[in-house]
Amino acid sequence: MTQYQKILLLDDNKDLLQIVQIILKGQGYETVLATCIEEAEQKIRIHKPSLILMDVFISDQDGREFCNQLKCNHETQSIRVILMSGSELDMAMMSRVNADDFMSKPFDFNDLLSRVQRQMYPVVASA
Repeated sequence: MTQYQKILLLDDNKDLLQIVQIILKGQGYETVLATCIEEAEQKIRIHKPSLILMDVFISDQDGREFCNQLKCNHETQSIRVILMSGSELDMAMMSRVNADDFMSKPFDFNDLLSRVQRQMYPVVASA
Protein backbone atom coordinates (compact mmCIF):
# COMPACT_ATOMS: atom_id res chain seq x y z
CA MET A 1 0.00 0.00 0.00
CA THR A 2 1.38 3.38 -0.96
CA GLN A 3 -0.95 5.30 1.36
CA TYR A 4 -1.41 4.91 5.11
CA GLN A 5 -4.46 2.85 5.90
CA LYS A 6 -6.55 5.01 8.21
CA ILE A 7 -9.15 3.61 10.58
CA LEU A 8 -11.83 5.74 12.22
CA LEU A 9 -12.87 4.49 15.65
CA LEU A 10 -16.37 5.63 16.64
CA ASP A 11 -17.57 4.86 20.17
CA ASP A 12 -18.86 6.90 23.10
CA ASN A 13 -16.67 4.84 25.47
CA LYS A 14 -13.41 6.82 25.54
CA ASP A 15 -11.53 4.09 27.44
CA LEU A 16 -12.41 1.53 24.76
CA LEU A 17 -11.35 4.00 22.03
CA GLN A 18 -7.93 4.42 23.63
CA ILE A 19 -7.40 0.68 24.09
CA VAL A 20 -8.35 -0.12 20.49
CA GLN A 21 -6.22 2.79 19.25
CA ILE A 22 -3.17 1.43 21.11
CA ILE A 23 -3.75 -2.07 19.69
CA LEU A 24 -4.14 -0.84 16.10
CA LYS A 25 -1.26 1.65 16.26
CA GLY A 26 0.92 -1.21 17.51
CA GLN A 27 0.10 -3.00 14.25
CA GLY A 28 1.03 0.04 12.13
CA TYR A 29 -2.44 1.44 11.46
CA GLU A 30 -3.17 5.15 11.61
CA THR A 31 -6.23 5.82 13.75
CA VAL A 32 -8.67 8.70 14.12
CA LEU A 33 -11.08 8.86 17.08
CA ALA A 34 -14.67 10.11 17.31
CA THR A 35 -17.15 9.91 20.20
CA CYS A 36 -20.32 10.92 18.33
CA ILE A 37 -21.72 10.69 14.80
CA GLU A 38 -21.35 14.44 14.11
CA GLU A 39 -17.64 14.27 14.99
CA ALA A 40 -17.28 11.12 12.87
CA GLU A 41 -18.88 12.81 9.85
CA GLN A 42 -16.40 15.68 10.09
CA LYS A 43 -13.41 13.37 10.50
CA ILE A 44 -14.51 11.18 7.59
CA ARG A 45 -14.45 14.25 5.32
CA ILE A 46 -11.03 15.34 6.59
CA HIS A 47 -9.19 12.01 7.01
CA LYS A 48 -10.92 9.77 4.43
CA PRO A 49 -10.54 6.49 6.37
CA SER A 50 -10.49 3.09 4.67
CA LEU A 51 -12.29 1.43 7.59
CA ILE A 52 -14.64 2.48 10.38
CA LEU A 53 -14.97 0.49 13.60
CA MET A 54 -18.31 1.70 14.95
CA ASP A 55 -20.37 0.99 18.03
CA VAL A 56 -24.03 0.17 17.32
CA PHE A 57 -25.25 2.38 20.17
CA ILE A 58 -23.49 5.74 20.40
CA SER A 59 -25.07 7.72 23.27
CA ASP A 60 -28.61 8.31 22.00
CA GLN A 61 -27.70 7.73 18.35
CA ASP A 62 -27.92 4.58 16.24
CA GLY A 63 -24.72 3.44 14.54
CA ARG A 64 -26.72 1.10 12.29
CA GLU A 65 -28.52 4.07 10.72
CA PHE A 66 -25.22 5.91 10.31
CA CYS A 67 -23.67 2.83 8.68
CA ASN A 68 -26.55 2.64 6.23
CA GLN A 69 -26.23 6.36 5.41
CA LEU A 70 -22.51 5.92 4.71
CA LYS A 71 -23.12 2.92 2.46
CA CYS A 72 -25.89 4.72 0.52
CA ASN A 73 -23.75 7.82 -0.15
CA HIS A 74 -21.58 7.51 -3.28
CA GLU A 75 -18.77 9.50 -1.59
CA THR A 76 -18.49 7.13 1.38
CA GLN A 77 -19.91 3.82 0.14
CA SER A 78 -16.47 2.26 -0.37
CA ILE A 79 -15.46 2.75 3.29
CA ARG A 80 -15.51 -0.63 5.03
CA VAL A 81 -17.58 -0.71 8.26
CA ILE A 82 -17.29 -3.09 11.19
CA LEU A 83 -20.12 -2.68 13.69
CA MET A 84 -19.46 -3.49 17.36
CA SER A 85 -21.99 -4.17 20.10
CA GLY A 86 -22.45 -5.80 23.46
CA SER A 87 -25.78 -7.09 22.09
CA GLU A 88 -26.09 -9.87 19.56
CA LEU A 89 -27.16 -8.71 16.11
CA ASP A 90 -28.70 -10.92 13.48
CA MET A 91 -27.22 -11.25 10.01
CA ALA A 92 -30.41 -9.96 8.35
CA MET A 93 -30.00 -6.66 10.18
CA MET A 94 -26.34 -6.52 9.19
CA SER A 95 -27.37 -6.97 5.57
CA ARG A 96 -30.05 -4.27 5.80
CA VAL A 97 -27.58 -1.64 7.01
CA ASN A 98 -24.84 -2.85 4.61
CA ALA A 99 -22.21 -3.43 7.32
CA ASP A 100 -19.12 -5.33 6.20
CA ASP A 101 -18.63 -7.19 9.48
CA PHE A 102 -19.75 -7.38 13.12
CA MET A 103 -17.87 -7.92 16.38
CA SER A 104 -19.39 -8.66 19.76
CA LYS A 105 -18.08 -6.73 22.76
CA PRO A 106 -16.06 -7.48 24.70
CA PHE A 107 -13.87 -8.74 21.89
CA ASP A 108 -10.71 -10.76 21.72
CA PHE A 109 -7.50 -8.93 20.75
CA ASN A 110 -6.67 -11.46 18.01
CA ASP A 111 -10.24 -11.43 16.65
CA LEU A 112 -10.10 -7.62 16.40
CA LEU A 113 -6.85 -7.71 14.44
CA SER A 114 -8.06 -10.53 12.20
CA ARG A 115 -11.30 -8.72 11.31
CA VAL A 116 -9.52 -5.41 10.70
CA GLN A 117 -6.95 -7.07 8.46
CA ARG A 118 -9.69 -8.87 6.50
CA GLN A 119 -11.45 -5.57 5.81
CA MET A 120 -8.31 -3.55 5.08
CA TYR A 121 -6.79 -6.14 2.76
CA PRO A 122 -9.65 -8.24 1.38
CA VAL A 123 -8.60 -11.37 -0.47
CA VAL A 124 -9.69 -11.24 -4.07
CA ALA A 125 -11.34 -14.53 -4.99
CA SER A 126 -10.15 -16.08 -8.21
CA ALA A 127 -12.78 -16.84 -10.83
